[in-house]
Amino acid sequence: MQKLRAVLAASTISVAALAGTVVSAPTAAAATSQCGSTYGYVGKHAMTKAKGRGGPRIGGYVYVYYSAQTKKNCAISKPVASLRGKAWGLGVGLHSPRYKDGQSDGYARGQVYTRWAGPVYVKSPHACITVVGDLNAGRAHYEVLKKGVHCG
Repeated sequence: MQKLRAVLAASTISVAALAGTVVSAPTAAAATSQCGSTYGYVGKHAMTKAKGRGGPRIGGYVYVYYSAQTKKNCAISKPVASLRGKAWGLGVGLHSPRYKDGQSDGYARGQVYTRWAGPVYVKSPHACITVVGDLNAGRAHYEVLKKGVHCG
């Protein structure tokens, strides 16, 4: 996952810096609306335990939304209810292998997100995206990497 983070961060650092893609919000209800009013839910991807002991098998989810108006996908990562307040280092990323413009990476060096990470955006018309997310909780590390999903 660290190698994937480095690849995504290297390819998207300027876009992420300009867009200010990673923020935390005060309530879970605000997470859905953070993408924008034109975004609709398209799916979620489980962050499963990659290493460590204790905790649930699934540590959180990356929620993906899409806007037909902007032609962009948006993602937010959040821990499961049992890990709220215990999770740290949440990350989320979206990547379009076909289109280089509009790539988005929610991993910000030196930031430790605890409630959620995102929103991040990527424009990927007529192509599939890669969804990335991870978090830590206690002695466990959770992650997801889904390539070629949410094709448009």
